[in-house]
Amino acid sequence: MSLSQIILVGNWLLEGNLKSKITEFCKNKSALILSSLLLLHLIGLFYTSDFAYAFNDIRIKAPLLLLPLIISTSRPLSQKLFTVILQIFVGAIILGTIISTLILTDVIHRHIVDVRNISIFISHIRFALLICVAIFICGYFIYNTSNVSGKLVWGGIIIWFTVFLILMESITGLSVFIFTVFILITYAIITSKNKTVKWVSLFSMLLSLLFISYWVKEATTENLKKEIIDPGKLDKYTSQRNLYVYDTTAKQTENGYYVWMYYCIQELEPLWNHRSKINFNGKDLKGNEIRFTLMRYLTSKGLRKDADGLKSLTDNEINAIERGVVNVNFQNISSIKGRLHEIKWELDLYKTTGDPNGHSLTQRFEYWKTAFAIIKQNCLFGVGTGDVEQTFNKEYVKSNSPLLMEWRLRAHNQYLSIAVAFGIIGFMWFLITLIYPMIKQKMVFDYLYITFFIITVISFFTEDTLETQAGVTFYAFFNSFYLFGRKIKGKN
Repeated sequence: MSLSQIILVGNWLLEGNLKSKITEFCKNKSALILSSLLLLHLIGLFYTSDFAYAFNDIRIKAPLLLLPLIISTSRPLSQKLFTVILQIFVGAIILGTIISTLILTDVIHRHIVDVRNISIFISHIRFALLICVAIFICGYFIYNTSNVSGKLVWGGIIIWFTVFLILMESITGLSVFIFTVFILITYAIITSKNKTVKWVSLFSMLLSLLFISYWVKEATTENLKKEIIDPGKLDKYTSQRNLYVYDTTAKQTENGYYVWMYYCIQELEPLWNHRSKINFNGKDLKGNEIRFTLMRYLTSKGLRKDADGLKSLTDNEINAIERGVVNVNFQNISSIKGRLHEIKWELDLYKTTGDPNGHSLTQRFEYWKTAFAIIKQNCLFGVGTGDVEQTFNKEYVKSNSPLLMEWRLRAHNQYLSIAVAFGIIGFMWFLITLIYPMIKQKMVFDYLYITFFIITVISFFTEDTLETQAGVTFYAFFNSFYLFGRKIKGKN
């Protein structure tokens, strides 16, 4: 990404006419507003203390200026070349998904613990956003391709991308994709004058909602049928005459069995250390304490957490536990149903114990809570470009956060990140940089732009999309490419 932008800048300089280009850029209000987000970060230098962090942040966000500047002051592409670039992009995404699938199936050997790590070029979340953009580009080609075979090819690519998002367990990608589709269908229902289109669209949306709701419910209701425990009839001793430990107040379950019933650490620890390379008090390959992973796995099989239960596990099951598998039903490295089950378990654990550690969703609740506290204390102008991280760390200490040090990260919400750094005033300006270029360039009803826009603004709710090079380049490139990179004749 850095090299490609250096080449673009070099080409832009070698073309010459710099004075006229700068003049043209200054007259292009949309490009100025879009790139002014970087100016906001420069203004934030005046009241920051950590300049090393601030300058690194500005370096990462340089594409916010470079790409709008280069693309808006260059000759717009012909429709043919614009189409070719879209096709190359889709081809690159196809190649990326194929390589990831070969890693998943171990044709390309890499040690993968979490299926989301099969995205080896950029983070799985950024890759999922690119896939979502590619899906809607394929939709654009289906509409604009006249022959049936071409439509089938593009439709097949959409199906493959959707399947890949499921294989990668990308809840973010799937949620963004589904939400964008529903917005487009809603638009079709409202604006179409064809009654058949209206009713078919409405029926399709309702049917899809019912299917998704039913499927998610099925995936997350494993623990509803809980075993019945009679405290007066509990066995006190294991088969080796060691005492069981019980926690009748803990409500966590796996497949309906209580996790904290019938466990005996003095039997589990030596036997586990004998069978596994990972110490009983160590962490599994996903970074969670392995003794808890073992407890949950044994519970999911309806086994007691003692020597007899552990002896009954196969070597493959020991390996699965080492990888971080917590439930016998979800041993495959790729299982979207298993991912939904784990999210439900995370929420239940957070609700009953308040412990968010090691769980991406519930940790975000703590990040957001901390961000709101910081915004409340620095309402108007925020903490500045460079002080975001250290302010978060101070607030975690001040609020006695339940998050362990290793999990104390930033907001994981782009809107909150901007508000923390630049306050309410900066946040309002950020919204202007989002909305004004789209309205000014009359792109509200442009299919390609609006699908990208929806994908982006939804991603901002759960990710600091603009805090990484991949995220900021994704945002700056497609925004500039769709807004300024082509000539648009009428509404598209």
